[in-house]
Amino acid sequence: MLATTVVQVSAPLDIIPLDRPTPTPKTRVSFLPKPHPIPPKPEATTNFYPDTPAICPTLTYLKAKEILDIVERYGSHECTTAAGEWLGRSSFMPHVQTHIAANKAISMVLPAFPMKSNNRMDKVLGALPDLGDELGLARLVNLCRDIKVIYPPGGVVVIVTDGVCYNDLTGISDEEVWEYGNRLRKIAVEKGYACIQFHRIMNMLGLYTCAQISKSDYVKLCGLSRAELHRRCGQQGFDVDKFLKSDEDYLRTYNGYDKFMKVDLKFSPVTKDCAGPKQYKKMIKSIAKAMIVRGVEYAELVRQIYPDSLRLSIHPSSGQTKLSCPLIPQKNSFSMSPWHCSVAVTTAGEFITAHQSVLRQKFDLITKNGRPYFFRESSPLFNWDTKVDFEHLYGQNLVIRAQQQNDQELPDSDLDKLALLAIQQKSVSFVYV
Repeated sequence: MLATTVVQVSAPLDIIPLDRPTPTPKTRVSFLPKPHPIPPKPEATTNFYPDTPAICPTLTYLKAKEILDIVERYGSHECTTAAGEWLGRSSFMPHVQTHIAANKAISMVLPAFPMKSNNRMDKVLGALPDLGDELGLARLVNLCRDIKVIYPPGGVVVIVTDGVCYNDLTGISDEEVWEYGNRLRKIAVEKGYACIQFHRIMNMLGLYTCAQISKSDYVKLCGLSRAELHRRCGQQGFDVDKFLKSDEDYLRTYNGYDKFMKVDLKFSPVTKDCAGPKQYKKMIKSIAKAMIVRGVEYAELVRQIYPDSLRLSIHPSSGQTKLSCPLIPQKNSFSMSPWHCSVAVTTAGEFITAHQSVLRQKFDLITKNGRPYFFRESSPLFNWDTKVDFEHLYGQNLVIRAQQQNDQELPDSDLDKLALLAIQQKSVSFVYV
């Protein structure tokens, strides 16, 4: 158990000596730039209304309204009601009320985390999850935890990984999709994200029944899964061009595909035989339309399997049928998806999403376990005399881990840097390991 001392730091900077408590195997010191109220931990209960034989419809409605207030704060939409509300709020109200009446966690479903872009020269840092993917998971966990503060059963997000829907179209192997998804699931387990669940397409289609799947079994089922998805959810005579003219949200998605894949598929095997720029653009549009067809079919499958769940999306939209939820919030724009960008961290703990070709010109590349993991703003505040590791967490929270040697105190220069970081970040935790 770590012994913890909390020291309040506020601007202007007052250097506060760190009085170490009685020596223990490990010491943890947390710095907070300003006091933060901590919501009371809800008591365990088997029924949200334990003393009520039949849940009052009015109470259910009011609680559902509170929950949707929280969910709406995580969304970013291009259209709203006259009152400035999320367009899909009214349609999702009955689903939330149903879960409350059953005293169950609020179920949300998100098609996302397919695989990393195959442009590792300009866009992403590699084929496996990095800090961006970690932040995306953390944001979804934070949503569930915010719900739990006011509703003890909390929330759960089911990530229906959709890599198999598109990887053959973009030239990424089935093996690589498995590697990415497998590592993502390990991250969720390592961090204790119990409110995050994963569901693969072969499980949703009933082609595989176990929660765990080997790479070899996964690869064997990828082609069959795509064929079965089309057989079960495809629409006979589906005209994608006509569909795009009638559906504003899918048209937004198509335009996004058409734009980003011009960079995404720059080094892909599916475009290597294009004779010139004209043929390349034509190929991109063809692939983008094929992705829309697959996306429509997959959305139907998700609707069939999760009819009562709140539908989340990583794509910008009107918000009419889903909650558009950016996974790494940006101040003035809808952030890029973690699998289509790299992430940079500022000294204030803010996160920036951009292509690595842009970030590497201004930021330092940081590795983790020998792999490029993210970029960080160059600053003397990250150069300590003591050997330390920095972990940047969702919400501008920084954890600093230091190697303790012979009960030596931190030098004054490092204490100053620690205090300056504490002023800029929302919270800083310092831990001896």
